Amino acid sequence: MTVQTTKIYAPEETHPEVLAQRRELSIGSILWNRYEVVALLGSSTLGEVWLCRDREENKDVSLRWLPPAMRRSKQVMASIHQAIRRMTDALHPSLAAVQQLVYVGDQIYVIGAYAPGEDIGTWMASGPDGPRTLEELIPILQQVAEGLDVAHSHGIIHRNIKPSNIRVDDDGVGRVTDFGLTPHRHVTVTAGAAKREGVSGAYLAPELHGGGEPDSASDQYAFAALTWELLAGAPPQPGAAPPAEWPPAIRAALRRAMAPQPRARFVNCADFVRALSGERVTARRPRSRAEWQRINRRIMAVAGIAVSALAVWMVVKLVIYIQNHPFKSAPVAEKPAPRKAQQRAKAKPVEPVFVPPPALVATTPLPVEGQPWVAHTVNMEFMWIPLLRLWVGRFEVTNEEYQKKEPEHDSGEFREQPLNDPRQPVVRVNFDDCVAYAAWLTEQERAAGKLPEHLAYRLPSRQEAIQYTSAGQNASYPWGEVWPPRRGNYADSAFAQAFSDLPCISDYHDGFAVTAPVERSGENVWGLFGAGGNVWETTAREPGSDKFGGWQGGGWDDHQNNRLRTDTCYGYLGNARGAVNGFRLVLAPVVQAPEADAP
Repeated sequence: MTVQTTKIYAPEETHPEVLAQRRELSIGSILWNRYEVVALLGSSTLGEVWLCRDREENKDVSLRWLPPAMRRSKQVMASIHQAIRRMTDALHPSLAAVQQLVYVGDQIYVIGAYAPGEDIGTWMASGPDGPRTLEELIPILQQVAEGLDVAHSHGIIHRNIKPSNIRVDDDGVGRVTDFGLTPHRHVTVTAGAAKREGVSGAYLAPELHGGGEPDSASDQYAFAALTWELLAGAPPQPGAAPPAEWPPAIRAALRRAMAPQPRARFVNCADFVRALSGERVTARRPRSRAEWQRINRRIMAVAGIAVSALAVWMVVKLVIYIQNHPFKSAPVAEKPAPRKAQQRAKAKPVEPVFVPPPALVATTPLPVEGQPWVAHTVNMEFMWIPLLRLWVGRFEVTNEEYQKKEPEHDSGEFREQPLNDPRQPVVRVNFDDCVAYAAWLTEQERAAGKLPEHLAYRLPSRQEAIQYTSAGQNASYPWGEVWPPRRGNYADSAFAQAFSDLPCISDYHDGFAVTAPVERSGENVWGLFGAGGNVWETTAREPGSDKFGGWQGGGWDDHQNNRLRTDTCYGYLGNARGAVNGFRLVLAPVVQAPEADAP
């Protein structure tokens, strides 16, 4: 493929205004007489990613639709253009390069190399005989390290190395993805709060905490933190030392690659992997341009501190003089803190007593807009949501409700933790199961005279799910902008106690190791329980569509903040029946199934 930027002028039947309204692609459609859409790979704040077949060059490519916030950002577009200019497939086989920008009306698509397989975290945990060993991991890390070093030699810094951006295919080839999609200091504003995009948390090198310029050393730090997470099952905590039971070579390599001072790290990422393998690496890293900039800033800061110290010294001398020549006044006794208050300060927080939410009552014989509704067949409660103009299930569908249709269904257990309690959400159901259940409930309700012909139960679309998960707010998470969570069932301390080998969210406690009864899964401001948490909820592509739209909302075993965002929707095949896959129904006016979207 020629590395280029292309502008396609839409023909009359695909006017830009129409394309803006129908940006969603459909599997099987042909784009620009060249790219055949094969599957939806995922969706996030960086836009939807699709797998396409390039008919001209007979190879698979990835196609990313850029959301408005990204395509309006000069920093984002400049970063992508820079990556296109500097990167090609010929650089290294372990780099999934950004290759082309395509403009269609006011829509922008990024075409890049396709990295097949699964993310490296999933690959590491799913070996033929359980989690893979360091010996199996080293060849993948070598490939990734070589690719990163080649990119660094061309002046390209990734800035966002994490497990989801490294893919491993069935042939054991590791590739780095998403180059050029996370510009330095790019900030998005959500609900009035600014958020810096890019690497964060355990992957953020110390020199970047104050907004320093990223370079190859900061990429190496993130690469080492990723290696730590793959070996330990969880990312390193701030200031933590590698576990004592690890071999000395691994511990030494990680300590050096994650040294607080960039110059103390390895010359490149390949040296880090060689040290992991037990090879002695003595080469020293020279100072980079970014490091010299940091040193200059520190010199200026020290000079400022010296001036401030002189001022403080003068103030201290003045205070000492006043203390030696005090004004006479009556002493005021300091009131000690009450003993009970001191005891309360030391006491551990007590979990609140659970008070079951009052049941909804249907006040009308048939559903009426603006009023709550309770299904006749399964006693399922629905809240009227004015913003969406439909009813949304107050709870996720439970085992007892699903077993009204499928008496033999068993949600099973996870490591001897039961998932089959009547009030736990039903799991191990796929997209087709959920669609069939909604059709069955519609048929039962109509036969009972409880549902008019113009209304039907169905799955929510993914956009509807995002809206009710965030309760109509433009917030990063279902509970707002802060971390850790404020509500919802995720991988908490109870999860960590039950599964000590799995990572969890620090300083969070919801009290449930696996799925919580739906009444105890956290209520949002719209009165919906489990909206964002408990189980990943199955969605359709569009309202009333028979096409799978992905799972949305986060589940009881999730601990990564990027997976718990309100706008995160993952999966492109709806046939999974996992221990975290459930669903919620909506009641809405009947719509015709949408026709295949035009490109």
